[in-house]
Amino acid sequence: MVVAVRDASAMVPPGGYSSTVEWDPGPQAQSRLNELFKRYRSGVGDCLESIVREYDPVMLEARQGEYRKMLELSAKMNVVGHACTEIGGYDYDERRHRIGSLFGACCFLADSFIDDFGEEATRDYIERLGALLTEGWFHPRTDRERLFFVIASRLFAQRDVLHPIVRQSVLQLYLAQKEDVSLRAIRKADGGRLTRSQLNTLKRCARNRSGHAILVLSAFLLPELPLSYLARLFSAGALVMYIDDHGDCWSDLKDNRLTFMNQVSRPERTLGRLFHTHIRQLASGLPGGDGRDLLIAFLTRYYLTRLEKHRQQRVKGASAWAIYE
Repeated sequence: MVVAVRDASAMVPPGGYSSTVEWDPGPQAQSRLNELFKRYRSGVGDCLESIVREYDPVMLEARQGEYRKMLELSAKMNVVGHACTEIGGYDYDERRHRIGSLFGACCFLADSFIDDFGEEATRDYIERLGALLTEGWFHPRTDRERLFFVIASRLFAQRDVLHPIVRQSVLQLYLAQKEDVSLRAIRKADGGRLTRSQLNTLKRCARNRSGHAILVLSAFLLPELPLSYLARLFSAGALVMYIDDHGDCWSDLKDNRLTFMNQVSRPERTLGRLFHTHIRQLASGLPGGDGRDLLIAFLTRYYLTRLEKHRQQRVKGASAWAIYE
């Protein structure tokens, strides 16, 4: 199901937004964001379709909605990657476009192994990913696993994976995913709210999983980014996960999946504070320019559309869906 979302430039942000106009990149950055989304939505298939057709053709033939979601995530990763590359002072060339597309597809498949096939499949994915990272190989048993292995291999071939930043970011992302899976065993024993310590653990896990994901992307695009930039990009990735978890609140609760955002008492208010805090840090900690403005415009669009998704999901039901916006 695709949610019809109003034009984001016309969406009225929640209260308090006017106090942050000093970092608002304005309509020019939003217009550029629209142009890049259009470009990458039409271009990621050139990189991915032939791979999917060769290694998991059923996705193209019988699961076209799933393939479309893969392309959408890859387009988003290209937009974020474009911003990261410009922040580092480089052009987002064809090679980086290929990296962004492969990384988006890899993330889509990894998330599906974690979220969509039950607890046994989730644990199995973590074990097999660990084998891939330590031994360089695992034996694919299904077309989906074979597709994941091929895409991951082609992504790893784009850079020296033993480069300290690349190696460390990939390892930290794996450990964050592993922690996230282990935390899924958390259940509220008496139907009451989690303790503050448990909430902080869920918050840290969300921060690490998405924060390290954007560091992996930036490491493949620009292994030599200054560490001060990486700290800010990590913060941007963390914000994406908080926003995502709020948008998926009702479907996560339906699946008995606890997240920081579906356990706090005032989630929209909490997310608003997190959004404004993280955006101000990005505005002050990254060099001014098109790259920073594009990243902030993307995060603002993401925040507003996921607020809308949360509200619509609450009214229409708890089934998960993608927003192509």
